[in-house]
Amino acid sequence: MPHRREAVLFANEAFYLAFNNRDLMAMADLWSSQHPVACIHPGWDQLRGRHDVLASWEAILEGGKAPDVRCRGADVHFYGTLAVVVCYEVIEDMVLVATNIFVEEDESWKMVQHQASPCQNPPDDLGEGRPGEEPTLQ
Repeated sequence: MPHRREAVLFANEAFYLAFNNRDLMAMADLWSSQHPVACIHPGWDQLRGRHDVLASWEAILEGGKAPDVRCRGADVHFYGTLAVVVCYEVIEDMVLVATNIFVEEDESWKMVQHQASPCQNPPDDLGEGRPGEEPTLQ
């Protein structure tokens, strides 16, 4: 189902766009309001619940030290109404590997979990991503 895949990748890119634009309202809109959510930022403890997860994003986005993050090599796997995106986050000269989990909610894809951690052996071809595989928000 190419349409589902494209819709999930679009939601995934919207997450990184909200991050890079320091747009807390867009970030909040991406997270589920109907399902349990969790987030594990690199080096942080697990955060559970929409309130704590969004409070963490507020601290990151409005703290003045949020890095620019480029998502590369995003791949989607479907499990019923759940979509799991595994991708790389390129931050300056560092690479993290991330898992972003989305659920269908109100005819769109909403995030229910984000986890990122350092990647010891990232692929060599993360420069500009693979053309045609990642939708671009304009």
